[in-house]
Amino acid sequence: MEEKYIISIGRQLGSGGREIAQKLAQRLNIPVYDKKLLELAAQETGLDATVFENADEKESNPFMRGFYALKGAMSSYPMGVGSCMDSDRLFELQSEAMRNLVEKESCIIIGRCAEYVLRDHPRMHSIFVTADIADRVKRIMAHDGVNEAKAKEIAQKGDKKRKAYHDYYANSGWGEAETYDLCINSSRLGIEGSVEIIHRFIESRK
Repeated sequence: MEEKYIISIGRQLGSGGREIAQKLAQRLNIPVYDKKLLELAAQETGLDATVFENADEKESNPFMRGFYALKGAMSSYPMGVGSCMDSDRLFELQSEAMRNLVEKESCIIIGRCAEYVLRDHPRMHSIFVTADIADRVKRIMAHDGVNEAKAKEIAQKGDKKRKAYHDYYANSGWGEAETYDLCINSSRLGIEGSVEIIHRFIESRK
């Protein structure tokens, strides 16, 4: 039986990282997990999926963590259930679901600090996709139906949110070259060219 492998893809908002992940998955005939991972975590824990969705890629708030702890202590519900669960605990559960997943199948995971959570996996391949701001803005304008100024604002806020989440939970910098095995600029290579380069890289390491 072939040994399982995992590909993590981090990406700037509007870089085409999701499309690249989907096309790469088609080539390799393996599944892609993004928000679907939240559904798996919910199934494994028995929690409502909206609990994970509400905390999705949001770093923990120290004040709210203390608030939830107090609320849990005064509530008839056990700690770690429903609204009494903070982002840190949800991250732990999501990470556990991720580790369980890669024991069962090869796959691509988009975001969610996968390259950090699965850093000890012997066949982890971590990728980061970036793009020129002009191309990112155009892609966001087309996807969201907004003007150029709004698209640029969305890109900047999206990157800020992703970096804050990643750097809170991981001990490495989001988007920094040393964090990943391979960094790709989709503006230079295009979507198909990026898929081809990543595919060759993965095949060379199998």
